[in-house]
Amino acid sequence: MKRVPLFASSVAAALLLAALVYGASAPQTKTHQFRCTDRNTSLYFVVYERGGKLDGGNMYVENMQVGVLAPENAGTNVIKATVVGNTATNIAFQFHKSPGSVMVANYGPNPSRVEVCKASYKYQ
Repeated sequence: MKRVPLFASSVAAALLLAALVYGASAPQTKTHQFRCTDRNTSLYFVVYERGGKLDGGNMYVENMQVGVLAPENAGTNVIKATVVGNTATNIAFQFHKSPGSVMVANYGPNPSRVEVCKASYKYQ
């Protein structure tokens, strides 16, 4: 009879140890959040960072996901993100952390960019 509780506690301890090891080795996920504050206030963007590298993101309007983003660093305090599936391959969003703004940029033969909105920025 004493073997069953001993076996059960050994299994529980092994599972706890495995969970701790997995949690320590899993890359930490953080988010870069840009929310329009002056116009287009229903528009916001979330870019994911896993293990210190940008890894996907989403675009939301009225709290509904409307796009999937492919982000990359584009200089100091700027994230460039294309919309996955967009056929215009030379168009991307630029998210500026400081001062906070969201822009649409054309990287074609005549480069240009337009500000979509001023934005709050949160990194957590």
